[in-house]
Amino acid sequence: MQNVRKLIETKKSGVAESDIKLAEEKLGLIFPEQYKELFKLVNNAEIGEWILYPIKTQINPKKTWDDVVRQNKEVRDERMSEDLIAIGDDGSGDILCFKKMNGKMGDTVYLWNHETTELEEYAPSLKEFIIIFS
Repeated sequence: MQNVRKLIETKKSGVAESDIKLAEEKLGLIFPEQYKELFKLVNNAEIGEWILYPIKTQINPKKTWDDVVRQNKEVRDERMSEDLIAIGDDGSGDILCFKKMNGKMGDTVYLWNHETTELEEYAPSLKEFIIIFS
């Protein structure tokens, strides 16, 4: 992920491994490796028109309160399938997601359309997503 970090204009610092593990515990799932690698480099990344939800940090809890855990536990659209984990949005209501599989999140990035509730494969991995949409 280090090689695609330069494609992301966001200058926010990354998060600690302990913050990632805490988010995983709260969600009851394990993030894909590329996701964890990216968030160690940059939190709340903006990729094109998309903004990835931050992982809450102990260093800056006020700026990361609307984190990936909150998005999936408190403000989740009730029409979304239970096997989806929201990881970001574009401000229009459409949501980027991973699918849950055996206690883990898969690598494929999906687009959940808020108007039709249809799911579309958007990129085979987070790295490919960054390359395509940066």
